[in-house]
Amino acid sequence: MENLFTQKMINANNVFDDQFLDIKVLYLYYFNRLPSLNFIKYIDGEKTFGAFREKFGTQIKHVHQYRWFKRKKKQYEFDKTVIVFEKNCLVEIDTYYCQILHDGSNPDLIAELTALAFQFKERQRRQPLEINLIAQSGSRMELKAMEIKRTKLDLDLFYENDFKETDEIIRQRLNKENDKGIVLLHGLPGTGKTTYLRYLIGKIKKRVMFLSPTVAGNLMNPDFIEMLIDNPNSVVIIEDAENIIMDRKYNSGSAVSNLLNISDGLLADFLNVQLICTFNNSLTLVDSALMRKGRLIAKYEFGKLSVGKAQRLSDHLGLNTVIDQPMTIAEIANPHEKEQPANRVEVIGFRRNLIQN
Repeated sequence: MENLFTQKMINANNVFDDQFLDIKVLYLYYFNRLPSLNFIKYIDGEKTFGAFREKFGTQIKHVHQYRWFKRKKKQYEFDKTVIVFEKNCLVEIDTYYCQILHDGSNPDLIAELTALAFQFKERQRRQPLEINLIAQSGSRMELKAMEIKRTKLDLDLFYENDFKETDEIIRQRLNKENDKGIVLLHGLPGTGKTTYLRYLIGKIKKRVMFLSPTVAGNLMNPDFIEMLIDNPNSVVIIEDAENIIMDRKYNSGSAVSNLLNISDGLLADFLNVQLICTFNNSLTLVDSALMRKGRLIAKYEFGKLSVGKAQRLSDHLGLNTVIDQPMTIAEIANPHEKEQPANRVEVIGFRRNLIQN
């Protein structure tokens, strides 16, 4: 009986996905059959590709590569690479993973590819001043390393006197191995929450991951839990977390329950993940279970600086401004900027920086 796939045409547009190539459609295109898939996570992709090409060069029919130019190094960086083998086998290698598509007819080749890839298996290492964006890539979650600017911050100058004690507690706990718990940072926009986070990331010796509110809504996603398992002793930042931490009396969603499981439930005992949640609302709307003793590392409300503090900061910034009322850091730094209309929607914080960059 004629293979059903030969009766259909593959639209060329279907071979491409948002990033590069849809390898499942590509497999169907090359081999006219559906594949099985073996997935290996957290390898050195560039070294794995080199080893595959060296050992299996005579069996490789085609190589398709996606590269991006990194200005700082003045060279193209290794990224997605698709290797088409003989014997109905196709391999996709990314910076940190490898997946092998095959029809099961050549188990020896699959075993050799797997063993060779495992020689370059490694945990992702945190680079200095790096934050890892947790992104949804098709049906998977993956980490995208993003460099952030070094922030020198005089806490005495930018915040009220009581904040130094809270900062000390936060830094000590977040650098403690095999620890867990939640940090809640809230307050008006423009009061320095994101500025403090940039400073704090430079003081943390663990891997730091950033989780957008849209992805954070499903904290029990198996891919997300697997990512935490592969990155123990990490710090996860959830910015604009109002909908995630809202009291269950006002929000019937499961986000709070999931957050509790990760921060202090059975999962927390082996994940050892610490969470930082920032938001603009009052603590009165936060689920009380998040602030339970033993779960809460620290909480702090960022507010307008007192007149004396605000005047001192204004003078430090070289602004010719007389301060006669409490002001936010943003108001002090931009004395001539008109207030934006209340109905304007604006992305702030880390997500704004990521979009701009």
